[in-house]
Parts: sequence; structure tokens; C-alpha cells
Amino acid sequence: MPTFKQNRPPEIVRQTPVTTGTKNLLVSTVRIGGGYYDTVIFDESDDKQHAGFFLGGYVINSSSKKAGNREAAMDDHREAVHAARTDKPFPPNGGHDSGCAYVGGISSNCTCSPEGGAA
Repeated sequence: MPTFKQNRPPEIVRQTPVTTGTKNLLVSTVRIGGGYYDTVIFDESDDKQHAGFFLGGYVINSSSKKAGNREAAMDDHREAVHAARTDKPFPPNGGHDSGCAYVGGISSNCTCSPEGGAA
């Protein structure tokens, strides 16, 4: 009789809310059935104002960091929480010109003026 791989929902390993005056984020790390872990940063605000923004090497609501074991996953989780607490999410392109350091996701330190031109 053939055996079938069981598809189970991910197991939540750790979730850490990060709420400040300007951010309402959730850092979530889950264990996927195959034994690897995913860490994601979610925008929990009603208007999803930071969805798609870059923060600490993640795209909020869109990307994850994979780890092969729990220890590495907890390191990723701690780093993501630190970034969520201390860094400012920055938009992809976000109306900035090609001279802006974060148009390509290079840095969270924008080199543009608020009008989008070079500072």
C-alpha cells in the first residue's frame, strides 16, 4: 500500500507583535511540515500602510526568511523583531527617483529629498 505525505498546516513557533506610534507589525515564525522554518513580518494595521515596504531584509507581507533548524529560525525571529522595533519601513520606489539608495532595496537610509529628488 503506498504512503502519502500528510499536508499539515504550519505550526506557529513564535509570534511577536511590534506596535509603535507609526507601526503595527507582527513577526511570525512557523515550522513547515518538512522540518524547515519561515519567518515573516506582517502589517497588522487596518489600512496595511506598510504592506510591500522593505524592513530588515524582508518585504512586509510578501517575503520570508527560511531556516533549516529551530536555533537558526529563532535567530532570524530575533533579528526581525529588532528591525521591526528599531528600523523605519521604506517603500519600494515609493515615488523616489533612480538616485535614491532604496529604489533597489539597498538601504533603509533614503538619499532623496522628500520631493523625490537627490538630497
